[in-house]
Amino acid sequence: MLSQLVAQQLLARYRRTVFGYLWTILNPLMMMAVSAVVFSHIFRFGLRDYAIFLFAGTVPWNLFSGCIVQAGGAIVSNESLIKKVYLPKIVFPVATASGCLLDSLFGLVALFVIALIVGAHASWALFFLPISFLLLYVFAIGAVLIVAVLMVYFRDLQHLIGVLLQALFFLTPIMYQPEALSPRLQYFIRFNPLFYFVDLFRAPIYRSQFPAADTIAIALALAAVSFVVGLRIFRSCEHKLIFRL
Repeated sequence: MLSQLVAQQLLARYRRTVFGYLWTILNPLMMMAVSAVVFSHIFRFGLRDYAIFLFAGTVPWNLFSGCIVQAGGAIVSNESLIKKVYLPKIVFPVATASGCLLDSLFGLVALFVIALIVGAHASWALFFLPISFLLLYVFAIGAVLIVAVLMVYFRDLQHLIGVLLQALFFLTPIMYQPEALSPRLQYFIRFNPLFYFVDLFRAPIYRSQFPAADTIAIALALAAVSFVVGLRIFRSCEHKLIFRL
């Protein structure tokens, strides 16, 4: 059922579009191109360096935000099916998040070819990226399960989630280097969990280095805590959701 839902989601998303699955590449590519041209002048980066820097931060952000926006509303959007057929309700947010993960993986391959043309360097550190994706995916699943429950009880959240993600975007060092901030702000943004997950991607792609051991350890701990807490909250509310739909 999980694999069928993932396949159905991917097929339905790009049905009857001119470019079809190419949109998984075109959307982040256009965003990255525009942002790189504009912000390379604001932050005084070289355009090529900044394009790679931005690419390394955009990949994890797109995966996380896509999971929250799409998978977070999976229970509500599948309300009619849930009322007709008994299924483990957890498959809906997990299937949608898995679709987002596949989108990110396919998009990464194509976009990285472009990044290599722009000037990125291939290194052994790139072999760490599957672990980066896995840790971020597990972290996102935990957050998604919590959001999925909250969205059933508080429907207004679906209108607020975009604003909250926009605020989180600017609190995450995607378009800027943490070192460009004041020491006080550098200390503050380290409380943002995505700070560590972004570095899991930026170190191999932009700096051609394996992430620092403490960054990996913190990301692993955050992923484990998020998944366990999210799963427990979802399991405790799963049988009550049907009465709120």
